[in-house]
Amino acid sequence: MEGNLRVLLFGGGAREHALAYKISTSSLLLKLYLCRPNDGFAHLGEEIEFDNYKSLAQTAKEIEIDLLVVGPEDPLSEGIVDEFKLVGIPAIGADKKWARLESSKSFAKDFMDKNNIPTAKFEIITATEQIKSTLDKFSVPVVIKADGLAAGKGVHIASSKIEADTVINDFLNGKYGDASKKIVVEEFLEGEEISLISIWDGKTLLPFVPARDYKRLEDGNNGPNTGGMGSYCPVMIDDYEKTSIQNYLTTLETALINNNADFSGIIYSGLILTKQGIKILEYNMRFGDPETQALMLHLKTDILEVFKNAVNQKLNETKLSWKEGSTICLVIASDGYPINPKNNCKIINAEEIQEKYNLNVFYAGVKLEDNSLLSNGGRVLSICKSNARNDVYSAAQELIFNDKFYRTDIGEGINEGIADYSRI
Repeated sequence: MEGNLRVLLFGGGAREHALAYKISTSSLLLKLYLCRPNDGFAHLGEEIEFDNYKSLAQTAKEIEIDLLVVGPEDPLSEGIVDEFKLVGIPAIGADKKWARLESSKSFAKDFMDKNNIPTAKFEIITATEQIKSTLDKFSVPVVIKADGLAAGKGVHIASSKIEADTVINDFLNGKYGDASKKIVVEEFLEGEEISLISIWDGKTLLPFVPARDYKRLEDGNNGPNTGGMGSYCPVMIDDYEKTSIQNYLTTLETALINNNADFSGIIYSGLILTKQGIKILEYNMRFGDPETQALMLHLKTDILEVFKNAVNQKLNETKLSWKEGSTICLVIASDGYPINPKNNCKIINAEEIQEKYNLNVFYAGVKLEDNSLLSNGGRVLSICKSNARNDVYSAAQELIFNDKFYRTDIGEGINEGIADYSRI
């Protein structure tokens, strides 16, 4: 029966706004509920109050929620899906055990190592006396990662051993709290990066088209790492790369089956195309932000149909359909991001530019006060459209928001032709 699903979406960023937008277009949706939405998209559903995951699951049971969709990483690592499982509500999201593929870099590295998944050479550090002997095994630049979740900021590329020593000491001394009490030191890999987001149902891994995320703050991939300054999809790949990705997906699918990964949810593989072939930089266990904004606009298939098939272990029967060309997402941040973003700046004309250029504005760090939308975080909103990069940048230029900051090179030179991703 169509139009009978009550869906609860958890999270309040631009990624969740894009998911809410896509879910709200579904013919399978009866009602959308939102938990912790920002003020820019709270109107898309009925808001549910949040105290803790156990009480939220009980409330969801009482109002007959059929499906939980989790956006951010923290609720997954804290066990939101486990609580919903206890009351019999299926979820798109990993349980606490498998969320460790994102919440613990060392757990992920161990998983890759044991299952012959290609990744960078690495060592684990838990004490300062290990630093010198560990760094002696690596050339520079060298990558230093906090083991736990650090809001996308717990990665540092050190260009010298002295810098690496300082950064590791800072991490171990609590720069990111408990998240950096254990450190993963990795060899630095060079190559083009690809965000490969897939959905898993316990037996089948179904990939979305490859996307690209721009992590650095400034044009030309300069400046500090951020949560992401923009994205586009699909990334054009050649036949060799396509075959390599297919082989990797087969290896990952086999590893998940062999390790009894009994959840339905998202697996984000951060890939890098090196001269030695594809290697895995990291796993996230949720939709990427800002890749999701581009992917949801580019996807023609009903997303609730995909989610419904996932919780029923029918992804092997699911075909994804995509728009032709490409879709771009430009993140508008607040000046000072990612260290000290300015807040409480008025966003004047976002709705007007959305209508003028027929594009989507997905809100992230915003709040509503006295009928005015104000900035309330580092990444404020995303401007997104298919096959119209110029429109996206014209809209960004016309956006009246005094302390806005954005990169000018997102999606520069992308090929807007159609590629065959049907077998990826």
